[in-house]
This record gives sequence, structure tokens and C-alpha cells, in this order.
Amino acid sequence: YCYSSIWSSLKSQGSSMVNGKLYPLGHTERTEFCYKCDCKKDRMRCCSLPNPPYYDGEKCKVIFNRKSCDYDVVQKDDPSKACRLVVRVG
Repeated sequence: YCYSSIWSSLKSQGSSMVNGKLYPLGHTERTEFCYKCDCKKDRMRCCSLPNPPYYDGEKCKVIFNRKSCDYDVVQKDDPSKACRLVVRVG
């Protein structure tokens, strides 16, 4: 999902605030909580990760990888092996 905020108090600082942390104006690929944000002088728009991909739910499971801010789809019986994805939405 995405959310937008409009403000005037941070215009002069050249930054925007996401979850209490300041980020520079422009595009931030990944915040502390894995949001992708576009920060302008008067507003910001942040979006969460896309939905997990479609995969074979009988053989595979989804694990959130906080380091890469993405989902890993791995085999249930051997998590060291990736599963083949059908399609990704989002």
C-alpha cells in the first residue's frame, strides 16, 4: 500500500520525515522499514513492498528478507533452495 503526507514545517530543512526519521529530498529506495519514498518539498509518498509473488504454496513458503527488503520464496523441505515464481504482483 502507499500513503502520502503533505506538510510545510520541513520545507526549509530540505528533508522529509518517515516514521520519525529524516530522509533527504528526492527518491529513497529503502527506508528503515523497507518503504520506497519520494520526498518533495511539500509532500512525500511512500509505498510498502509489492505483494508477495505467486508460488506453489504446497511446496514453497515466503520468508521476508529484512536485509534486502524483499521476499524470498524457498522450498519448504529445503529453505536453502529457491522456488520458481509464477508471477509477481505490485
